[in-house]
Amino acid sequence: MANFILTRTISAPVDKVWAIGGDFMKTPGPGVEVKVEKRGNGSDNVGAERTITIGKVKVRERLETVGPGKTFSYKILSGAPMKDHLARAMFTAKGSYTEIRWEVAFTPKIPGTGWIIAMVTKKADNQYLDVVAKAAQ
Repeated sequence: MANFILTRTISAPVDKVWAIGGDFMKTPGPGVEVKVEKRGNGSDNVGAERTITIGKVKVRERLETVGPGKTFSYKILSGAPMKDHLARAMFTAKGSYTEIRWEVAFTPKIPGTGWIIAMVTKKADNQYLDVVAKAAQ
C-alpha cells in the first residue's frame, strides 16, 4: 500500500472553499472538468459517480462519504494504474483561512510503481486545489 498526505492553506473562509471544493457534483473552475455519470443518494449525493479530467489525467470516481463536518471521501474506480484507492479531504477553518488536508492511500497495480503513481496523483490533486483556490479568491 502506498499513501501520501497533501496539505494546503487557502486565503478564503472555509464555507466559501467548501462550497467550491467540497461539491463532488460540479466543476470547481477552469482547468478541471467534471462529468456526473450517476447521481448519489440524498442531499449529500453519497454513491455519486463522476469522471474528472485534470490536464491529461482522466479518472472515474465514486463519492463514499460526506461528513462529519466539512469532509468527504472518494474512491477511484478506473483510469489509474492503482487499486484499493481511497482518499479523504478535510476542510478546516483557520481564522479567515482554510486548511485542506488530502489523505490518499492506494495499491499500485504494478509492484514498485507506487512512488510514480503517488507523484502523478499528487500533481493532479494540487492542480485541483489550485483551481479551488483561484475560484475562492
